[in-house]
Amino acid sequence: MAHHRHHRRYARRHNPFGISGSVVKDVMYNGIGAAGSAYIAGFLGQSGWLNVGATIAAAVGLMFAGKSVVGAAESEELLKGGLLMSFIQAARQLGVTVPGLGLYVPSYFSAPTTSDAYGRATAPTIMLPAPSAQAGGKGTSGMGYQRYRSRYQTRF
Repeated sequence: MAHHRHHRRYARRHNPFGISGSVVKDVMYNGIGAAGSAYIAGFLGQSGWLNVGATIAAAVGLMFAGKSVVGAAESEELLKGGLLMSFIQAARQLGVTVPGLGLYVPSYFSAPTTSDAYGRATAPTIMLPAPSAQAGGKGTSGMGYQRYRSRYQTRF
C-alpha cells in the first residue's frame, strides 16, 4: 500500500493586524492636514483664540488646495487633520492638559562635568607642575630643558 501525503491547507493571513493601505493613507493625509494647517497659521503670528481661528481657516484653505491636487476624498482627510489641530489648540486655550510629558518637572541632576547643579560652568583647573628654580632664566641649556630633551638630539 502506498503512503499518501496529506497537505493541510491552513488559512494564512497576510495582514495579521487588519490594517489596510487605505487606513495608512488616511492617517498620512490627516497628519499632513494637521501639520500643514498649524504651519500655515503660524505665518499669521496670532495667539490665543485668533490662532485657533487661523488654524481653522488654514485647514479649509488646505482642503480646497488639496481638492485640486489630490482629489475630493483625500482633501476631506486633510480637513479632518486641520480641524483636529484646531481642536487641540482650542483645548489648550481652555486649559485642558493631557497627562504625559506635560507633567515632566526638570530636576537638578548635574552631569559629571565641571559645572554646578544649576548648569553654570566653572573655570577649568589646569594642573601644571610648579616652575623649578633651575630652569628659570637659564635659557635652553639649563637643567629644566635637559629633563625634557629628546634623546635623538645631539648634545651641545
